[in-house]
Amino acid sequence: MPKAEELHRKELTIADADAIRREAASLAGVSPIHRLISATLRYEDKQTDTPVLIGATPYYEFVHSQYVDHGRWISDGDMEARSNICIPGVDVAHALFPYEDPLDKDIKINGNTYRVVGLMEPLGNFFGQSRDNTVFIPITTYDKYYPDLPSPESAFFIIARPISRAYVKSAMDEVTEILRRQRRVRPGDTDNFAVTSQDSLLDIYNQLTGATALVLTAVSFVALMIGGIGVMNIMLVSVTERTREIGIRKAVGATRGNILSQFLVEAVCLTAIGGVAGLIVGEVASLLVNKYSPLPAFVPLWAIAIGLGISAAVGIIFGLWPAWKAARLDPIEALRYE
Repeated sequence: MPKAEELHRKELTIADADAIRREAASLAGVSPIHRLISATLRYEDKQTDTPVLIGATPYYEFVHSQYVDHGRWISDGDMEARSNICIPGVDVAHALFPYEDPLDKDIKINGNTYRVVGLMEPLGNFFGQSRDNTVFIPITTYDKYYPDLPSPESAFFIIARPISRAYVKSAMDEVTEILRRQRRVRPGDTDNFAVTSQDSLLDIYNQLTGATALVLTAVSFVALMIGGIGVMNIMLVSVTERTREIGIRKAVGATRGNILSQFLVEAVCLTAIGGVAGLIVGEVASLLVNKYSPLPAFVPLWAIAIGLGISAAVGIIFGLWPAWKAARLDPIEALRYE
């Protein structure tokens, strides 16, 4: 069941976007957009059914910092005439025009003919989803063909770009005030719209990833503690088995420092080998995550350095007691050990 505030909320309109553009002094640009979750595009015998269809305005490029690579963008004349022109993303262009330039070609979008007037610059992926699998048309043309599409097939957003990051808060306040006035929301009533910023979305993302990182850090410390105890036990067994060797080394002049450093180096090498093995597993895992999931993953150089450093530190910390025990052995008792 939808929540009460969702039932109370009304769809935004282009008139709302125009009011924000006229009155919000903290904004550098405003871009209303319609989005259709998928559209069928055809050119001769080629077809693609997955592109996102976006109805945009001439302000889209600047507000979103997404520009045409070659050709042209939507003009005011296209908006007024509700022209059947389109600008595909590179994935769409490759699907329909693998061996030719798409400019000035006619394609069909959901059965209607459009002239290709530009090609978007490559935008890459976001969480594994291609941002290039899109096709843009004038927002007035979108309204001409899809006036009453229900959600979630079609969605309408207003994207606003503040003058700078310092104006984000004032811009949100201005937009809220303008929309309340534009939509005749009475004082004391709940807003029938929602205003969010990238910062708020980033805060939510940081909270989720921060909690995950905290849990993984705790698990890692427990794993390091268990591994360190295992290393200490191995080194204690090694000291016991090599007691006679230690006695011989001391008898020929080895100092406590020599014995101590010998066993510490062995402990560090043991944990460093484990650290390298772990880094290899982590790198392979990150490659698999990148390939088979929508989540981006990679192992930065600083993480490799920290991983090796912590591995060496575990060897020193947990190898210190066995090394100290070996260094303090009495050489005469060690030579008699069987």
